[in-house]
Amino acid sequence: MMWDPAIAAAERTEAARHLIAQARVDVVDLVTLSALELCVLGGLRQPLFEERVARAWTQLGERQRRKVMDEGTAGLVRRGLLVDDSPQPGKRGRGGTYAIKPELGLMLAARSRPSSIVVTDIGHPNLRTQRFYVLGDQTEPVRGVVVEEPAALPADIADRFPYAQKLGPLGWFYQYFLVSPAKAAEILAELTISPPRHAGVAVAPGWTVAAYCPASRSPEGERLSIRGDGVSARVDSLGTRNGSGNGTEYDAAGLRAVMYRLFVGPVR
Repeated sequence: MMWDPAIAAAERTEAARHLIAQARVDVVDLVTLSALELCVLGGLRQPLFEERVARAWTQLGERQRRKVMDEGTAGLVRRGLLVDDSPQPGKRGRGGTYAIKPELGLMLAARSRPSSIVVTDIGHPNLRTQRFYVLGDQTEPVRGVVVEEPAALPADIADRFPYAQKLGPLGWFYQYFLVSPAKAAEILAELTISPPRHAGVAVAPGWTVAAYCPASRSPEGERLSIRGDGVSARVDSLGTRNGSGNGTEYDAAGLRAVMYRLFVGPVR
């Protein structure tokens, strides 16, 4: 299946432009996908992909992967995320292309060709954390930010994934939202101003936040260590691109400004 031309087309439709404009004033719910569906959609070729999911996918036999590809694609068509517009729907070969729903197209564009990526980490290998993919192009490097939120199996689609818990990492789910850079900074600041928690219990003293640009000649970007108490946070630079400084204490508004620079670069 050929995704790139379809992704580009979906990203540039009037509906996609409307979603991007809407995200400037509100959070736009894009799509919820399983890790298995991400693999079907070419996730392993994207700049950032979870190692445990990739390992689980590659451990499937070739015959099993082909079967999963066919079944996963059919499921995406049934959900209306892919549109089979061939003359004989259901009889398309594996080399064909599909029309992509704009919401899915924007998410795939951000994951496949991000201007930059911001990753959160708590140093715990078994806990998934949020990621942020900056959607942009050469003429407009920051058109919006796609937020990736680890999620439980959604109740409204549970009947379509009865064996999700048996799939291991391939049965993980992700929700995707489109937001403005300012809203992304707010989400990231609210997340990191407090210690990471799991089931209400702190699991680490703080966060590591890393920003990098996959297509850049210097993709390493910036890494920050953030330790907060819910009211303020100390930010230490672990490798700087924008010069945020070492050992600086920020209140909530100050932390939002630091996070905003991760998405759009230094304020001039």
